[in-house]
Amino acid sequence: MSQYRKGYIFEKKTNAYVQELLSEFNNLKFYAIESRGSKGTADIIFGLFNKKNGSRTWFGLQCKRGYVSLPEKNREIKKSLDEYGMRLFYSTPMKEKKTLIEIYPDLSDWVMNWLDKA
Repeated sequence: MSQYRKGYIFEKKTNAYVQELLSEFNNLKFYAIESRGSKGTADIIFGLFNKKNGSRTWFGLQCKRGYVSLPEKNREIKKSLDEYGMRLFYSTPMKEKKTLIEIYPDLSDWVMNWLDKA
């Protein structure tokens, strides 16, 4: 299996995982845009709509199957915010169990905080 195909499968798995996570929030509507084979900042963009107060926001997800150091993640997250005004999250396989996905920083906490600002 090619590296591109493995990356594609991981992106699809991440998208499904994040959609499942977001669907647990009752006051939230969302959509996802996947960017195949891009060299851009984010592989998947999510748009969010707070049904309670009508506010909207968006964030990007960078999917990496390999190891990315915490300092590197933080540099890219800061760069994304500075250059594009985009909140960026990293999706990587969990160290302990490669079949599970880890999102950095914690996406659930960030969404809860955003929804509660109403």
